[in-house]
Amino acid sequence: MKKFNILALLVFVAGLVGVFSFDTAITRQIQSRVLSLLSPFIHSSAAMQNAAESLAEPQVNAAEVMRERDELRVQVERGRIVQQKYNQIIEENAKLRQIVGFQQAAPFKMTAAKVIRRRSSAFWNSLIIDKGSLDGIGTDSPVITSVGLVGKTSILAPRMTEVILLTDEMCRVSAKVEGTLEQGILAGERAALEVRPELHLRFLSRNANINAGASIYSSGEGGIFPPDLLLGRVKRFENREISGEAIVEPAVDFSSLDHVFVIEMQAVVPAPEPTATTKP
Repeated sequence: MKKFNILALLVFVAGLVGVFSFDTAITRQIQSRVLSLLSPFIHSSAAMQNAAESLAEPQVNAAEVMRERDELRVQVERGRIVQQKYNQIIEENAKLRQIVGFQQAAPFKMTAAKVIRRRSSAFWNSLIIDKGSLDGIGTDSPVITSVGLVGKTSILAPRMTEVILLTDEMCRVSAKVEGTLEQGILAGERAALEVRPELHLRFLSRNANINAGASIYSSGEGGIFPPDLLLGRVKRFENREISGEAIVEPAVDFSSLDHVFVIEMQAVVPAPEPTATTKP
């Protein structure tokens, strides 16, 4: 490049610097015209810079986002299942503690059993437990819970037993009314599946003074059921033609039975009669 051209370029640059350095009306007009001429180049340069920066940023993968979301959902569901299992274990542990405590405190020798089957056609009449003759279970043994009487054993198998429920009409219990001298026979009734059957305490005195809410207990007569087992509570008293009858609400909730106890009734052995001794 010739010296003259170099000198001209230096003069132009110096003049341009001078124009943008001084703040006068003339220089502002010159600055405005120069910016107008250079604006297309400035905008193009800014657009190119933004495009380069956007290309440098990591791109979002939609498939990866969906996969991570599905994994989070699976983890949340797994945590919910674990929490449910934990709650079930805690509830089962508390129930087993209650069963063991009741069994230790009861005045009877009992065998704990689990309900393993309820037939829909006989839901209010019978159930099957997981203990049988090989576990020392006998026929006509009382079956109870910590609340009250459930029924009695019936058909035996080596490892299973059918239990006739108190709500069945074939399970009859000699009963007494709390706070009175009234005694009668308590039995259930046949009912539709959706109807919870009531108990009927029959052969009471007519016009007996029996109030609603009075507790009904086993009297112990008959030899099958021990005395003082809670059977239910009186709902109402009705006079019949010959005797009175109490309608009784069962103490046990038969719709939620899962564990029961079978009482081992001790056989009564008569004492030997004294024999006469002969003198030598």
